[in-house]
Amino acid sequence: MSFLYRHALFISRKRPYLDWANQPSDGDLELTDELSRQKRTVYLVPETTDEPNREALLAEFWEEIFAAELSAWVLDEERWPQPRTRQIFDEWFDVEVNDAVYDLTPEEPLTQAQVDLQDLAEASAQCALCGLEVDDTEGRWAGFKVADRADLDVFQGRVFPLPIDDEEAVLCIVTPANSEEARAGKDLLVRVCSSRCEKAARKIVPRALRDWSRRVDAVSRHSG
Repeated sequence: MSFLYRHALFISRKRPYLDWANQPSDGDLELTDELSRQKRTVYLVPETTDEPNREALLAEFWEEIFAAELSAWVLDEERWPQPRTRQIFDEWFDVEVNDAVYDLTPEEPLTQAQVDLQDLAEASAQCALCGLEVDDTEGRWAGFKVADRADLDVFQGRVFPLPIDDEEAVLCIVTPANSEEARAGKDLLVRVCSSRCEKAARKIVPRALRDWSRRVDAVSRHSG
């Protein structure tokens, strides 16, 4: 167990938020009261030596929380309410403050950055095709070009599990756009243990990328 130097804000969505989320939008999933309760959000904020001051914390963070809660349901910012004021925030959300936060599994990654580092270490230490462990002096990297890098912007510098069927995926590292690898046309890097696995990757990955791109395009057309 590890004590975290944070307070916690518990966010509950009120009826105006649910009504906004459930506006007609091409048959999207309905945000019911039950689903909203299941998806209740917790935000960690800096700890203070005194009792947490709810109003002071909201004055500092309400805009960031508002944007996060809206994007959790609708990514298209054009569909977000305008303008977004503190009054609307208070009408749309209930906020509870908790002063003590403990981590019961401190050995596990806590932040997205820590998860990303763990994923990168895993993707670098094993063959993406056969799963064989590969150290720094073994194996090789296979690079692949992506038709539209914008589709992978959110994964830059992170691991992207490229689905190859309904159950399996190839772990790919998405190179940063300004990296030497990206400038050389290697948008994705795949760790392989041998020439045999590299040949298999060069058959599997391009096909999987095409299938994935078609699904992304289909989703984009539907949401548009």
